[in-house]
Amino acid sequence: MAAQTRVRRLLLFALLPMLAACQGEPPAVGITTQQEAPVAWSLPEPNRPVDLSGLTRLPTPDALRQRHTTSRPDPFAPLPVAVATGETATPPAEPPSCPLRLTGVAVLNDQPQAFVEGEAGAGSLQPGDVGGASTDLLADGLQVAAVEVSEQRLVLRHGPSGMMVTCRLFP
Repeated sequence: MAAQTRVRRLLLFALLPMLAACQGEPPAVGITTQQEAPVAWSLPEPNRPVDLSGLTRLPTPDALRQRHTTSRPDPFAPLPVAVATGETATPPAEPPSCPLRLTGVAVLNDQPQAFVEGEAGAGSLQPGDVGGASTDLLADGLQVAAVEVSEQRLVLRHGPSGMMVTCRLFP
């Protein structure tokens, strides 16, 4: 008896959506079975020349060479050997090394600070500090140009020459 009741309920729940679908209005969009005529694509026949009158032809390699007679030298060619003139070439000057050891950077009261160690001891520097005038941590003639907290570096400027020295934070 219990099994028959279950079967009836199952059938009722299975048929209920179909009965609901049968009621109501017919669908607004009708389904048609007619098909449109297939599109016939015209493919070029083999062994028949194609009309290229509307296209611009590519230039020949000789035409390209004539157009670009003054181009840059070959980047893969060996470097030219310098002609010996009797003068010795001076090597480019290496940037001076940082006279301080950068130990940290921070922003305190909206002002970037660099924490350094040097011969004169340890302390902090901020942009605008001048060696000998506002701090003893820097040598005379050095000025703090910038403290870049995001890059973790201190940039110093040598007074007369304006040469920049960068101190980086190393772990």
